[in-house]
Amino acid sequence: MRDAGHSSFVASSDNIHPGTASPSLFHNSGDMGLSDADGVGARHVPPPTTSSSVRGRQILERLFRLAKIDAAPAIAEELIREFGSLGAVLHSSPRAFETSPARALLSLVREAMLVSARDEMLDRTNLSKASDVIEYLVVAMARLTVEEVRVLFLDSKNRLLNDEVVSRGTICEAPIYPREILKRALQLDATALILAHNHPSGDPKPSETDIEATRRLTKAGAELGLTVHDHIIVGKEGWISLRDWASFD
Repeated sequence: MRDAGHSSFVASSDNIHPGTASPSLFHNSGDMGLSDADGVGARHVPPPTTSSSVRGRQILERLFRLAKIDAAPAIAEELIREFGSLGAVLHSSPRAFETSPARALLSLVREAMLVSARDEMLDRTNLSKASDVIEYLVVAMARLTVEEVRVLFLDSKNRLLNDEVVSRGTICEAPIYPREILKRALQLDATALILAHNHPSGDPKPSETDIEATRRLTKAGAELGLTVHDHIIVGKEGWISLRDWASFD
C-alpha cells in the first residue's frame, strides 16, 4: 500500500503469528484489535494440494454441467490450470470472467459468496467477534490480483455503517488517503473504523509504508474524535493485525 504522505513509525514485532489475545475485539486501551481470531482457521490459508485441485476441477465441471455450459470438463481443467485452485478461481478479479458464460457464472458465484459473508457479519448487533470480521475480509480480499484498500465504518456501538472499497491499485501497491477516508467517516457519522487491504503476493507481512500510513490515519482520526481500531492485511498465506506489529501511540 502506498502512503499519500510521510511519517516515521516504529514496529514493535516481527511475527506473523502473534500470541492469542483475550476473546474480544478490544485491547486494554479500548481500541479494537482482531488478533484473537487464531481459532477461526483464517490466519493461515494453505496452498492447494493435488487432491484439492482435482476436487476443485470436479466441482467446477459439475457446476458447468448443471448450467448446461458446453465443454464443461475442458473449461474446468483450463481454469484450475490457470489459477491453481478452486478458491483462486472464485476469488479472481471479476474482469477475468468477462469473456465466456462459464466465467460469468463464476463471477456470480463469487458475488453470492461475498454477499453471504457480509450478511453474516451484518447479522451481528455489533462487531464483537473477530472471526466474523476476519472471515469476511479473507473471502473478500485474500486472493485479489491487485491491491485494494477497504474501510469498515462503525458507529459508537461498533455496528457496521458501511463497507467501502476506497482505493484500488496495482499488483504491488494501492494508495491510502487519510483525508478522504476521514471525510467519508464524518459524512457517515462514524465514530470508528477498521482499515484493511490485501497483498497480492500472498504474504501479509506489513511494509514500512503500511505502518506509516496507519499511524498517519490514526493520528489524524484522533484529532477528529475518530478511532482507528485496527488495520488488517490479508493474503493467500494468511492475515495479520497491525495492532500486533506496531505501537500507535
